[in-house]
Amino acid sequence: MPYLALGQSKMLSIDDAVLKQRTTLAPQRLMGLAWVANANAYTYYSKQNGKDCVVMQDAATLKTDTVLSIQRLNEILKKGVSGFKGIERILPHEWLTKTTFKFTYLNSIFIGDIINNSISVIAHLGEKNEHAEVDPTNKKVAYTINGNFLISTLNSFYEPIKPNAGSDDSGNKDFITKDAGVGLSYGGTVHRNEFGIDKGIFWSPNGNRVAYYQLNESMVTDYPIYNLSTKPAITRNVKYPMSGATSHIAKVWVRDLLKNRSIQLQTGEPLEQYLTNVSWHPGEESVYIALVNRAQNELKLNEYDGVTGAFVKTLFTETHPKYVEPEHAPVFVKNNPKQFVWMSERDGFNHLYLYSSTGRLDKQLTQGNFDVTQLLGFSNDGQFVFYMAASSDGMERHCFKTNLYSGVTKQLTLLPGVHQVMLSADGTYLIDVVSNANTPRRIVLLNADGAEQALLLNASNPIADYKKCEMRLFKIKAADGTTDLNCRMFLPADFDEKKKYPVLIYLYGGPHAQMITNSWLGGSDMWLYYMAQQGFVVFTVDNRGSANRGLNFENVTHRKLGVEESADQLKGVEYLKQQKFVDANRIGVYGWSFGGFMTTTLMTKTDVFKAGVAGGPVIDWSLYEIMYTERYMDTPAENKEGYEENNLLNHAKNLKGRLLMIHGTDDDVVVWQHSLQFVKKCVDEGVLLDYFVYPGHLHNVTGKDRLHLMQKITDHFKLHL
Repeated sequence: MPYLALGQSKMLSIDDAVLKQRTTLAPQRLMGLAWVANANAYTYYSKQNGKDCVVMQDAATLKTDTVLSIQRLNEILKKGVSGFKGIERILPHEWLTKTTFKFTYLNSIFIGDIINNSISVIAHLGEKNEHAEVDPTNKKVAYTINGNFLISTLNSFYEPIKPNAGSDDSGNKDFITKDAGVGLSYGGTVHRNEFGIDKGIFWSPNGNRVAYYQLNESMVTDYPIYNLSTKPAITRNVKYPMSGATSHIAKVWVRDLLKNRSIQLQTGEPLEQYLTNVSWHPGEESVYIALVNRAQNELKLNEYDGVTGAFVKTLFTETHPKYVEPEHAPVFVKNNPKQFVWMSERDGFNHLYLYSSTGRLDKQLTQGNFDVTQLLGFSNDGQFVFYMAASSDGMERHCFKTNLYSGVTKQLTLLPGVHQVMLSADGTYLIDVVSNANTPRRIVLLNADGAEQALLLNASNPIADYKKCEMRLFKIKAADGTTDLNCRMFLPADFDEKKKYPVLIYLYGGPHAQMITNSWLGGSDMWLYYMAQQGFVVFTVDNRGSANRGLNFENVTHRKLGVEESADQLKGVEYLKQQKFVDANRIGVYGWSFGGFMTTTLMTKTDVFKAGVAGGPVIDWSLYEIMYTERYMDTPAENKEGYEENNLLNHAKNLKGRLLMIHGTDDDVVVWQHSLQFVKKCVDEGVLLDYFVYPGHLHNVTGKDRLHLMQKITDHFKLHL
């Protein structure tokens, strides 16, 4: 069934598809849209006399005011920066009240006041700062310099900074650690950003204490990254813990600003464990950590004394024969320090559970064959929790609220599609941003019952003037014969069902990713639409193992990555071959990272693909990082058969079709060695392979070079399909 028909007569260029897909060819949006902290008002960027400004709208009255112009921002900055010459664009910022806002400029964090055009500085961080986190009172900032952890406090007597001073001295700076060096650092992320870890500094609710990670990688083997821009080339060593090898050690420290001392949380042994989801009790006396063992089949939510560092108790334990993966810290109910909400997949789907602070399970808040994807917050009285959840087929996202005590649940977003919702601080209003196959973007203001209060934006189709390519969203059966898989297909421009067309299959296939949703362009990249305009049928299927369909849908691939995923992708090929307009002898496949692994797997284990492109591919899982690989494959010693079967070096001799493999030379996620070993194996076996590298690029090719990359891929399929 066609969901989408677009177009007129223009054709996209590859420049359009690659460089403009997030700008002029993206659906219109309200840039900078955000709630004002502690107020039922929101702001967004606009234009005034052709220049940037910030508009604030009251959610109750819908009254709109221009609260910050580029002229006023320049006036404010002039007071804070010596020799200031002016800026032309609004800087990214956060509104703390209706009159004050926080922003970063010249490596310093400021608070501006629009009533009297005043400015104050929280800290001059210096050029080498990283990981900066401002405390909840907006008077202190914790950050790192060269791996050491330090705190700066709001200057009482403020002097303007010099734009090019490059100084790391603010006058009120306190280096908490001084021993960082090779293999030892503080305040950054740990465990290679798995388990939902996206920062390493955690302020207590009132800013009196701050927890921070210590990362010791001294025992992890060095891995060389080659800098090819020097003469001769030099190496930069990174710490890369490979599956089955020695892992790094993480610890959590607390800096107590009231007592002016640091204490280490007594997280115990074994040291090779994962310290995830660090959070504070509202009263600041306790710190919570979800400890996961290295085997990743057990987690313990532990409480620690935030003053002494002592272990207090294990609130509860979760186990699973395959793996557990906590990604969300406990969230305490608003104005109720005696209860918190925990997110868990323990019943097979990601759901919300209400716990007492003692660890007693009070109730399961959400139930059903769907995944909760985000906890948004609470009503001001703490009676209701607001959250996002996927539809049972994973294709949509909707907002719900549930009464914590009666269990009564209401769906607040009704328009089909993928909703992104922002909740006001007191839970009174929501901003809903939605798109679907026929709606580029719609932004509305809702009240807490889901009733529409105002339409903020109804974006037009940004590619309405371009030649149409019909999009179809549909389902096929997985290789197990029972599970529905979501599919997306773009038909070529000027489609004629009596003709035969080549097919490009785009895939990822791995955990934590979903390619297809009922959103604008089905969630696809503009380049895929471009390829349809170029005369290809463009097809994607989300195989088992991908995200937002429940735990069993994902973990069916455990210990055998690539097996079930490939079987499902081949069901997609089977479907394609049944279509009269498909040229079964001209099918290609393309993917990056896990998708590169899948592309190489399919082209070495089957003979159905005439051409393929594998970018940044995993070739040998024993060369990939501990945290990810051991979750899905166990260790090489525990799963020798699984590692051997899915080591693509063992299948290189069977490569069929024209495969182009691409890698960034500085890739520190899927290291360059993967594809280089595959090249060597192909040479040894007398197998021809096309190969291309991007010097200096990491795991993906970004910036202006991305146009070169996509042209290279386009040309490969045009030449060989």
